[in-house]
Amino acid sequence: MEREVSLDAAARRAVRTLAVLGLRAELVDAGGGGDPTAWRCELLDGSGDAGTLAAGMGKGRPQQARVGALFEAVEHYVTGPAGFDIAAVEPAGPVRLAMGPLRAEACAPLLSRTPGRRMACLRYRPFGGGRDTLVPLFLCAPWYVETGAAHLRELAGDDCHYGHLMRYSCNSGSAVGVTAAEALLHALNETIERDALSLLLIRAFLSDGGCRLRLIDPATLPPGPARAYATAGDLIGSPVHLLDITSDIGVPTMLAYTAPTSGHPHRRGAGTSLSPVHAAWRALTELVQTTLGESLPGSGGPAHGDLAGLAGHPALYACGRFDLTDLLRDARPVPFPLAAEVALSPCDQVREVAARLAARGHPVYRRTVCALPGGVTAVHVIAPTLERFFLVIGGHLVIPGRRGQAVAACLARGCSESGKVSESMPRDWRFRQ
Repeated sequence: MEREVSLDAAARRAVRTLAVLGLRAELVDAGGGGDPTAWRCELLDGSGDAGTLAAGMGKGRPQQARVGALFEAVEHYVTGPAGFDIAAVEPAGPVRLAMGPLRAEACAPLLSRTPGRRMACLRYRPFGGGRDTLVPLFLCAPWYVETGAAHLRELAGDDCHYGHLMRYSCNSGSAVGVTAAEALLHALNETIERDALSLLLIRAFLSDGGCRLRLIDPATLPPGPARAYATAGDLIGSPVHLLDITSDIGVPTMLAYTAPTSGHPHRRGAGTSLSPVHAAWRALTELVQTTLGESLPGSGGPAHGDLAGLAGHPALYACGRFDLTDLLRDARPVPFPLAAEVALSPCDQVREVAARLAARGHPVYRRTVCALPGGVTAVHVIAPTLERFFLVIGGHLVIPGRRGQAVAACLARGCSESGKVSESMPRDWRFRQ
């Protein structure tokens, strides 16, 4: 549903892109010829002397997975240190940034107290028109706050201290596509997906109001997702649960999940698309990718971080462990949401998804990271009012933003809609940042 050109054409563009960048790819089928499967791609320079410069994984049918791995590796390369463009950096004071559109971000209180006067930022354009805004580079570039990037911060004249802010840094909302529209669609869908996953964590573990999971009846799955469901079950050897976690934004979002055991943490895959079938396919094939990638070093699959830093906050620790076993016992079985599949171009899908976000009061900002010859484009989008609390699964000591806190407070009161944030919630995650 989301492809603007054929897989063959996309593969040819990926090859041309690698030639322009002076890179070569090494690819491996992690599934050994299975279908669906996962492929891994490592990018090296032309001589191969510098080691792996970037890596990515792709999922789905064999050719789809191979092309997906190429594009994800390219994405990680151009949005990483290799793509750092000092000319695009604009400095701004942390206090000023915390009072602007980013005030809804969970890290805003920390941002307002961050020492320093010059924080490296990039300029973003709002969907639907309006004033540009500056977004701190650290929010979308975890590599920028690492010790090895000190020379880049010095080059940018960045005098801020990121010791507490870095746990809120992630590349969510980054995407690459054969066209700008395809890249924007992937980026928007990922942002909605991560928000929906964050809200699930909040409802499941940070609210006293209860959480009733919507569990898809596997007997009602369409053929494609049914095949992926069976493949995931065979690979993992334990029950696979497909959950409908669609949020109030109204873009179908699915979570494929297996519970943690005594010998292994949970596994998951998520997918978002205007097409419920495609959302389920993406979620289930990502679960396949996660499982196959466990045998590959640096697979890039969903992180199972060290949860030791959450030990002092039991509710946050429960979020990090992400054990839905008890909730699954009381889950509400639902049939797969059948909907008329309408063939929309990526441009039309971008407009529809952006309209749904706007209708719910979520402004979205976008930036073109780079546009390469042949049309391949990398973008980043950010929606400050949406949640990125899912980072807790990686062991990061983060708390929900305003949206997530409002959901938790509302559920605690037994209401069905998000309400005003409670300032006296008896939860151990309301620690002073």
